[in-house]
Amino acid sequence: MFQEPEYYNEHFAELAFTKEELIGVKFYDCTFTKCDFSETVFDECKFSDCMFTSCDLSMIKLMDSTISQASFKQCKLVGVDWTEASWSRIKVSGTLRFDECMLNHSTFIGLTLRKSEMIGCTARNVDFREVDLQESNLTRTNFAESLFSETNLTGADLSHATNYSIDPSVNRINKAKFTLPEAISLLYSMDIEIIED
Repeated sequence: MFQEPEYYNEHFAELAFTKEELIGVKFYDCTFTKCDFSETVFDECKFSDCMFTSCDLSMIKLMDSTISQASFKQCKLVGVDWTEASWSRIKVSGTLRFDECMLNHSTFIGLTLRKSEMIGCTARNVDFREVDLQESNLTRTNFAESLFSETNLTGADLSHATNYSIDPSVNRINKAKFTLPEAISLLYSMDIEIIED
């Protein structure tokens, strides 16, 4: 499987490629549907403008691999350390798009992910410290137990997001969008007393 060094506009469906290692393979404009890549190591691989639908990518390793303009729909991406990937010094907006994905126990610490999308996802116990999420669409996502510190959420849309714990004193939330009643949680970190009627 994956004998070629590069693939263009290919469609891969229902592949079982788990606990394997893939080295130096490049994928351009490829789609992956119902594939199982769990616990696979991608070493110096490249995914450009690729789409993953209903795939299991839990516990994958992205050792020096490049991901740009990737889209994930209804995928499992549990326990992924995205910081292990090789990120371009040229900051491209909207490089990651997640739609109804499970992202639990993952790490994005320190990454620049402006205008990314994380819509209707479950992002429990995810590390977003020092991440640049300016103008990102984070609507309807469950952020239970996730970490936000020195996170740039300027202009981000968190409407209908739930269970987030964001301290405005250590995160940038200018012009971010929130919806009630969840937005009240922004007050909990302040030294004030909230009296309920």
